[in-house]
Amino acid sequence: MVGYWIMFSIPAFFAVIANRRLPIPSTGKYKSSIDLFVFLWIVALTLLIGLRDEVGGDWINYLLKFELLEGIPFAELFERALDDPLYNIFNWVSSNLKWGVYGTNIICAFIFSYGLGVFCKKLPRPWLGLTVAVPYLVIVVAMGYTRQSVALGLVMLGLVALSDQKIRKFVIYIIVAAMAHKSAILMLPIAGLAASKNRLPILAWMFLLGVAGYFIFLADSMDFFIYGYIELDYQSQGAFIRLLMNSLPAFIMVLFYKRFNFPPGEKRIWIWFALISLGLMFMFFIFPSSSALDRIALYMLPIQIVTFSYLPDIFTQNKFIKGCLILSIILYYALVQFVWLNYAVNSWAWLPYQSIII
Repeated sequence: MVGYWIMFSIPAFFAVIANRRLPIPSTGKYKSSIDLFVFLWIVALTLLIGLRDEVGGDWINYLLKFELLEGIPFAELFERALDDPLYNIFNWVSSNLKWGVYGTNIICAFIFSYGLGVFCKKLPRPWLGLTVAVPYLVIVVAMGYTRQSVALGLVMLGLVALSDQKIRKFVIYIIVAAMAHKSAILMLPIAGLAASKNRLPILAWMFLLGVAGYFIFLADSMDFFIYGYIELDYQSQGAFIRLLMNSLPAFIMVLFYKRFNFPPGEKRIWIWFALISLGLMFMFFIFPSSSALDRIALYMLPIQIVTFSYLPDIFTQNKFIKGCLILSIILYYALVQFVWLNYAVNSWAWLPYQSIII
């Protein structure tokens, strides 16, 4: 458990001592280039996530997936496993390089960590954003849902591109993310909803791409989805709490949206993220499967990082009050991590933290 608290404490320390970044005067945006400290944190996260040993609720399932593809010719790769081809390629490469499942995990961990680092560098308080990400996005998702963590890393890179109005680049990131975990294709409509210009043509294109993405990535799985998630009423442990965690920053965003001084082109993105997060919380009480909602809500997790990175600066310029807000956010997420590690039903699969280098 100590390893997880070290993982949380490092970005929390920098979040306390770091000043708010100022945007570039000519564009109103924040520099997204990776500095030395964030680079070192990306490397550290990659090693901590990628070299974990028997950590995560799906560890055995991922090990079986790796063994299924071990030693087969590349030509047979897609014959044996048609789902999530990008993840299967990572397994095949790692197998042939004799890196074992740890090689696959290192590749996936780097994509996730790099995406998270670049995403947070676009925020006024990157270290606060990284602190917010640790308890759930890093520990639970990146160390538990390996394929979906790759998809999330690519989605975050796509959101950075979308904030710069690079819609084609966003679409490419989402399509590649869907090759790691097909559910990522659900993020495509965000481009149309967030567009500030030519919204109707973009919405039309996103609709067509969404239809194509459905038939390419999801159609073959819909029978299983309907049967498993709806007819059998799959329930996800803690789904209500996780949906609530997205709903809190989403509510803050909607309530005080005029105070959030987003760079040009970003406000629509995060307002839609907030509305979708609140909609998922509402659907929890009427939709039969909390597991389906929980999986979709994973892609809404960036709303927490963005909202709480901006929050200390939207009400006042008083440094003392800002410091109190920063400490409050850190303490809130420290409590989240404490409760999850000590009381979550499945936390035993993460405890103790083990690594092949320790």
